[in-house]
Amino acid sequence: MGWGQEPHEGWADEKLPDGRWLGPTRRGEPDPVALRATCSCGWHSEREHAVPPRPDHPRDERGIGHGPAYDAWIAAHEAAENSCWDDWRAEHFDPLLGYEPSTQLILGRSDGGPRHFLNGHPVHAGSSLELLLADGTWLRIRYEWDWQPDTEPTAYAALGVPAGAENLTDAPLVSFKLPARAILRWPENRP
Repeated sequence: MGWGQEPHEGWADEKLPDGRWLGPTRRGEPDPVALRATCSCGWHSEREHAVPPRPDHPRDERGIGHGPAYDAWIAAHEAAENSCWDDWRAEHFDPLLGYEPSTQLILGRSDGGPRHFLNGHPVHAGSSLELLLADGTWLRIRYEWDWQPDTEPTAYAALGVPAGAENLTDAPLVSFKLPARAILRWPENRP
C-alpha cells in the first residue's frame, strides 16, 4: 500500500468531493479534493492536505496529460502525498518506535530560512551535539548542514591522537550523514 509494514502500513487516503474517504481502495474517480495520512491499524491524521482540481490540459496520443498546468497539478498532488507521509511518520509511526521529538532534529524555519531545531532550540552550523550509539554511549559530534531541506546534516567526530600530541596537531575527523532517526541531545556543558 504505502509506507511501513503490517500492522502499521500507511498511505495517503483520498477524500472525494462528497466527503467520503476511499480507505484502502486507491485512485478513484472523481479526483480527490484532499489527502490525509492513514494507517492499516485504523489510525488516521486529523490533518487534511488540499489537492487542487485537475486542470484542463492537453493530452498526448496515449491520452496522458501534459503541459505546465498539468505538471503543476501533479507537483501539488505529490506535495500533499509527501505531507501525509510526514504526518504518518511524526504523528503515528515514530512514536510507536519510542522516538521522542525532543531527541530528534526537527526541520523548521528561522529568520534566516530553514533550520533544524533540537529540543526546541535552533541548531547552528558548528554546534556541538551528542549522538546516541547502539551500545548506549554518547558521542560528541559537530553538526554541519547546507540549509537544503532535502539533504541530511553531516556529523563530524574527532578521532584520538597519540598521548602528548593533543596540543601539537589537530585531531583527524570522520564525517557521516546524520539519519533522520538519529537520537541526539545537547551536551551538558552547553553554553
